[in-house]
Amino acid sequence: MRENISQRPQYRQSVALQKLERVRSKVGPARQKVIDYVLNHAEEVIYLSVTELAELAGASEASIVRLFQELGYKGYQDFKIQLSQTLSLPDQSLDRDISPHDPPGAVLAAVFDVSVTTLKDTKQAIDEAALNHAVELLAQAARIEFIGSGGSGIVAMDAYHKFIRLGLPVNAALDGHNAAQICAVLKPGDVVVIISHSGSSRDVLEAASLAKESGAAIIAITHYGRSPLHKFADVLLSTLSPETNYRSEAIASRIAQLALIDALMISVYLARQPQSAEMLSRARKALNNKRL
Repeated sequence: MRENISQRPQYRQSVALQKLERVRSKVGPARQKVIDYVLNHAEEVIYLSVTELAELAGASEASIVRLFQELGYKGYQDFKIQLSQTLSLPDQSLDRDISPHDPPGAVLAAVFDVSVTTLKDTKQAIDEAALNHAVELLAQAARIEFIGSGGSGIVAMDAYHKFIRLGLPVNAALDGHNAAQICAVLKPGDVVVIISHSGSSRDVLEAASLAKESGAAIIAITHYGRSPLHKFADVLLSTLSPETNYRSEAIASRIAQLALIDALMISVYLARQPQSAEMLSRARKALNNKRL
């Protein structure tokens, strides 16, 4: 039986432990036992061999190695190294409740702490090969469509404003009906960037399905862990964010989504030199008369 989460050592969870938490509900019973043991005995696991962990968790050595490989590690040993480097005591400023009596300065500090943690965790979680692939697709795209709804729609619009200055055919669709129509008429060589924290909204999944049928490449920016959106994506860029009582992880993840968009835009800018430099210069000159 799974140990109650309240009985676990109260660490500020590392990225390695967050990954296990995110995928636990998506794997079979045998792998859940391994994940539960690691989550409940993190410090001990650092010193265990794969054989010892297999015996304690009631799993095979091969299944343990495969589990961590599927999570993006080279194997169990690589996971232990990452775990030992990031495991630490809790940061109480992230986990305490915000009370109605807290001054704005205390609220500011808590919000900034969560945002900084989100950025650091996402940076560690990003697959560099996936990031490189995403940049290649965007740099060579005949057309780029950014799709998002709700809070993710704001990120999609931000991406549109950034990429349009590179002289690329870019659009942002924040409405489910428009997204469906746009994705239905895409062609091979076009790229769709779908931004969705949950990866499970109906509008997003419909757009992804239509884009896939049209032959367009799909880059998904979503939370770490499996979701319905994953099966449509050619490239996955995952965000990791802590959840607090005053701020949902979906809101916190927006910070990481915006940072990812910036990293993609700058990388595409560099990949398309010298054309991108000329386009950016022309775009800036066009705004000169708009300022006093």
